[in-house]
Amino acid sequence: MRGLRLSPPIVFRLVAVGLVVLILVAASLHLRHVPRDVGVPDLGPPGSRDRLAAGLAHCQALGMKADGDPACAAIWAENRKRFFAPDVTR
Repeated sequence: MRGLRLSPPIVFRLVAVGLVVLILVAASLHLRHVPRDVGVPDLGPPGSRDRLAAGLAHCQALGMKADGDPACAAIWAENRKRFFAPDVTR
């Protein structure tokens, strides 16, 4: 019995499988050490967020009638302004 002869395609497959296993192990180790005490970002004053959330809920409850409501238009404009505002913490 002479040595085990591996053809190039078999060698490439073994290397590919080894790399996939190595990547999976590295990813699992990385995900295992994610910090658990990630803080919640500052969303602004609590009162203004509550009013905006209440206004959005009210407009959602109105359904299609909210489309012509000027109060809902103002609430949606404020929501868009806050959503697209640049984040100063980045």
